[in-house]
Amino acid sequence: MSRMKKGLLLATVIVMGGFASSVFVSYAASSSIIFEQPTYTVGSIHLQDGWSSSGSAGMGCALYDHAVVTNGPSVPASFGGQSLRISNAVTSGCFGDQTFSKSLTNEAGETSAQGGGMSGGVRQKTYQYEFKIASAVPGAEQAGLFMATSADRGDGARMSWVGFKDMPDGIHVQFYDYQDLAPFGGAISGPDDPNGCGSEDNFFFTDVATIDRSAPHTIKVVVSFIDGPRNDVVKVYVDGVLKKTGTSWEDYFRYCEGNPTRTVDSVLFRTGGTAAPGTLGQGYLVDGLNTTSSIQPANANACKNGGWANYARPDGSTFRNQGDCIQYVNTGR
Repeated sequence: MSRMKKGLLLATVIVMGGFASSVFVSYAASSSIIFEQPTYTVGSIHLQDGWSSSGSAGMGCALYDHAVVTNGPSVPASFGGQSLRISNAVTSGCFGDQTFSKSLTNEAGETSAQGGGMSGGVRQKTYQYEFKIASAVPGAEQAGLFMATSADRGDGARMSWVGFKDMPDGIHVQFYDYQDLAPFGGAISGPDDPNGCGSEDNFFFTDVATIDRSAPHTIKVVVSFIDGPRNDVVKVYVDGVLKKTGTSWEDYFRYCEGNPTRTVDSVLFRTGGTAAPGTLGQGYLVDGLNTTSSIQPANANACKNGGWANYARPDGSTFRNQGDCIQYVNTGR
């Protein structure tokens, strides 16, 4: 059964020379969340406003330390009166009981991607999420503190991965993508296939940035799904600056599992791996979560040869010309 969905539908007509030469419909879905009352109340976020977090409600593999909390005096004023707080004081190897944001009306993914009954609507090509993050203990390192975020469909079938690890010199923003490296081509022969899941192919780790734990920061992740293998584009921005361009996990599903890629319509906030009991009641604060599914250009080449007319920004606004489209690809503006 699909989870609760809420979104915004936009339609735009492209007019050229005084005549409607074509009709471009951008079914852009969006959601903006600030965790404030009366929509959100202190405690487990499970089933609040369409969120899923059964583990934090005591109905999962473990009782996770994920909750909506009242902000104290040390929390940045921009976070308002309440935030979502997440620590890895308790962890497990499970996925479906972790914390998932509410679904968008329209999913994103490749044409052949599989929703598994978890997402739906008019399929888009780009999924974007942006949020503010701050340490609940801004004056000191929380040893072992870690949280991962992913574009997801609501069950842990992740298509991307951006993590946050508190270390002595600050909070490290980390990134994993799956890369199918040459040689490739030919039929899939199983887990030892050299053409997609061989010894040269793997998840590759990047330490994207180190951010100051004494101040809040804005993280934006843009996942562009392009039909076919080895071509999805994932961009990670920190405080408005592009820090990493990589790829999705599409080829892991395609070659290592032999399954279709997945759709996405929500953000997974997960605490797995090694538990850090000392972070109980502390951890990270998350606020100002904005999610969007839309039709955005994946790269500058998509804007060329008239391609700019087929795309739109997350708010549904169209591009004026090729240069406007390329500028958006390069700057996010």
